[in-house]
Formats: sequence, C-alpha cells, structure tokens
Amino acid sequence: MIRGSAFAALSMTLAGSSVAVLGTLRDYPVFAGQALRFGLAAVLLHLLVRRFGPPGPAPRLTPAQWLRVLVLAGFGMVGFNVAATAAEHHTDPAFVGVVVGTAPLVVGVLTSLFARARPSGRVVAAGLLVATGVAAAQGLGAPAGGPGLALAVVALAAEVVFALVAAPLVTPLGALRVSAYACTAAVPICLAGVAATGAYVLPTPGQLAAVVWLGAVATAVAYVLWFTALDVIGAERAVLFSGLVPLSAVATTAVLGTGAPGAGHVVGAVAVVAGLVVGTVERRPARLRGRAAPDGEGGVAWVSDSVPPSSTAPISTP
Repeated sequence: MIRGSAFAALSMTLAGSSVAVLGTLRDYPVFAGQALRFGLAAVLLHLLVRRFGPPGPAPRLTPAQWLRVLVLAGFGMVGFNVAATAAEHHTDPAFVGVVVGTAPLVVGVLTSLFARARPSGRVVAAGLLVATGVAAAQGLGAPAGGPGLALAVVALAAEVVFALVAAPLVTPLGALRVSAYACTAAVPICLAGVAATGAYVLPTPGQLAAVVWLGAVATAVAYVLWFTALDVIGAERAVLFSGLVPLSAVATTAVLGTGAPGAGHVVGAVAVVAGLVVGTVERRPARLRGRAAPDGEGGVAWVSDSVPPSSTAPISTP
C-alpha cells in the first residue's frame, strides 16, 4: 500500500510540476506538440523495456488487449489533451479543472458498479474531499455552458477512461510495456490530427525544451510510476492522488517565483490530504490489533494520462 501510494503521489507531482513549462507551448499546435511528446516518450520507454524488461520474447497481445491500448491512447491520452485544451477556449480553465477534478468520485462509483457492489462510503467521501480540494485550490471559475461544458465533460470522461481501461493490461504486460505501447499508439493518432488540421511549425528552442521535459519526465517516468500504482493499490485509490496535480502546480510556480499560494490553495491542500487519508489508510479491525492489516485492493486498476488542469497555467496532459 505504501509503495503504491508513493508511486501515485510522485507521478501526479511530476505531472503538476510540468505546468512550469506548459506556458511555452500555449500557442503551439496541440496535435504536433503531442506527437513530439509521445514520440520521445515511446522511444525512451522501448529502450527501457529492452534494458530492464523481462527476458524472452515480448508477450503477444490479444485483439481485446490491442483495442484497450488504442482506446487508452486515442481517448484517454490524446483525447483528454485535445478536449481540455479546446475547453479552455470556451470557458475558464479553473472551471474545466473543477469538472475533471470530480474524476476520483466518478471512478470510485464506477469501480463499485462494475463489481456489482454498493459504492464504498469511504471511497465516495474521499472522492468528495479531493474534488472539493481541487475546487478550492483552483477556484470555481466562470460557469460554462454549451461547448465549454461539453468539452469539459469529454475531458472528464477521458480521464476516467485513462484510469479504467489500463487496469486489465498492467498485470499481464507490466507498467513499462503498457506505457511504451500506449505512447507508441498515440503517435500515429496525433500525426493524423496534424494531417487533418495542417497545423505544424518547427518548435523554438524553448518549446523543444518543454517537449523534452514533458516526454521524458511528465510522460515516460510519470506513466510508469502511475501504471505501477494502479496495479498495486487499484483505480479507486490511485485516482485520488490526481488531486495533487493542482497543488504541485501551485507549489512549482511559487518556487519559481511566478505565482504565490493563497488561502484557497491552503484549504485545497488540507481537503486533498484529508481525502487521501480517508481513501488510502486502512482501518485495522480490533481483532487484528497488533498484527499487520491486509492491504485492500481497489478493484479495477487505473494516468491522464490524464491530468486535471490548473487555473494558473495550461492544462497539463496525461
């Protein structure tokens, strides 16, 4: 439990810290930027698979597994970024962040429904606390209607899909291979978007540096950590750590001197931490006192790749 929680927390912290570099890509074509980002991540991840992966031939994926990889890449990763970025053009980024911030609650309820069980009161309470913390940290933003609201809901759905679709893949393939396959599948999807929109320009040195950080750290490293956490603690617990993204973003901008935490950020941090405690700390039954309580598994194992947006910068991507 501690290992999985630590991996989930570090993954979301890295995702939130990427806000510092996303500003340089605000005006860069979204499909082109994602193609470069996922292409770099795919190369690095395949090198890691060759170096650290299990010996022997790679496992042969079934058609159902390939379908999951494509859905994970196309909707959970690329779809999230496109929807979240487009939503920002129609409404306040903070509002999009609040909508996506309800993902822990949605995933917790869906996980229980898929298992044909009543949603756990602890999971629902934890999800509400995390969603409240995200809203407090980012502000509610201006209410959206029409396209802005619809795109924010699409981004939320992509966040949920990113969590749930990966679950059956991680155990048989491992977090490293799932990350490599998903990033590889995302590249041609992004290139199709580039061809359809015709939007591509050579990146400036600053934009290229941002892409390198996003591809190497916020994607390659963060994805492996995230998928490992999904396999260890399950989706309904792992997704709670997505509440750390806006807090990490605020902390990063404060360290760099480009932002300053306010009272809302403090309240949000307290609420998110409370949600993590409620959702991840196991209560030890009285009859087991003095013995190690067994770790509870969280049903379906969950990345954003989705990453909730921050009101202080462009939405960081899964």
